[in-house]
Amino acid sequence: MSEQKKHHWAFRTHLVDRAGAVTSIASAFSNEDISIDTLVACKSEKQMQTDGGAIITFYCTEEEKDMMVRKIRRLSKVKELYEHPYESHSLRKSATIKVTRRLFPCDVAGEKTFLTCELVKEDKGVFVYFLAGSPYELDQILKKLGNAGLIKDMVYSVIGL
Repeated sequence: MSEQKKHHWAFRTHLVDRAGAVTSIASAFSNEDISIDTLVACKSEKQMQTDGGAIITFYCTEEEKDMMVRKIRRLSKVKELYEHPYESHSLRKSATIKVTRRLFPCDVAGEKTFLTCELVKEDKGVFVYFLAGSPYELDQILKKLGNAGLIKDMVYSVIGL
């Protein structure tokens, strides 16, 4: 049996506003031994036709991803599911990071796109920045900053349309 290559994926779901909607999705992933990288959930505004939604990112083979599509679509609390490769132009990743020095444009320049980089706070030699851009580009920047030993703390999420 040949080993299938694993890829990053993202699901965007529309959910009914009932207790356990996100838990049922997390359980489906857990039951298949697929780890969730990020999960962002929110309630929608009144004018939206759904009660809420979630974006889930994960890493698995295409076969496993297709199986998860079928499992998640069958959940009673999931109204719709959209699947995206992690490199999709529909996705954006944001990160709030604490670093040990002020960042310069060369530190946060993407290869193909501009990234958002905003200094949020500076306190006693610790700098807090908000970064945003395509997941692929931002991941490269975060890896570069991490390899340079600059990141003290980080919180991130992925969103998409």
